[in-house]
Amino acid sequence: MKRKYTKSALLLLDIQNDYFYKGKMEFSGSYEAASQAKKILDIFRKKRKTIIHIQHIAVHKNASHFVSDTYGAEIYEEVKPLEGETVIIKNNPNSFIKTGLFDYLKNNQIENLTIVGMMDNMANDPTVRTAKDLGFNVQLAENKIAVSV
Repeated sequence: MKRKYTKSALLLLDIQNDYFYKGKMEFSGSYEAASQAKKILDIFRKKRKTIIHIQHIAVHKNASHFVSDTYGAEIYEEVKPLEGETVIIKNNPNSFIKTGLFDYLKNNQIENLTIVGMMDNMANDPTVRTAKDLGFNVQLAENKIAVSV
């Protein structure tokens, strides 16, 4: 029996400078998490699969981190997008809320998502749950999750 081909994408969530040394919200384990994300990213790049970087930009007036146009809000160098890779800006822990993520995935006929990010309880969980609810096949990449220091 022939198996139907399905398209896959990698979502990299919130791997931004504020989570690293001298960032506004430095985490223990952030370098290990970024290293794991880089390994997965390299695999997707080698296979020429779709890669989507999700970047959190704070919209609250008194935000302490991910402030627009700051070094801390930039995507971490080790996983920085290459030309042609999609970057979607979000302002909410859930990557689907008030972003073009769902439309992008549907328009590109993506059915399978591999998700890797910095904070399981904040960004990964709501994004994974929504993706599952929307009918995507989801794999949350195993990694050493960064935790607040």
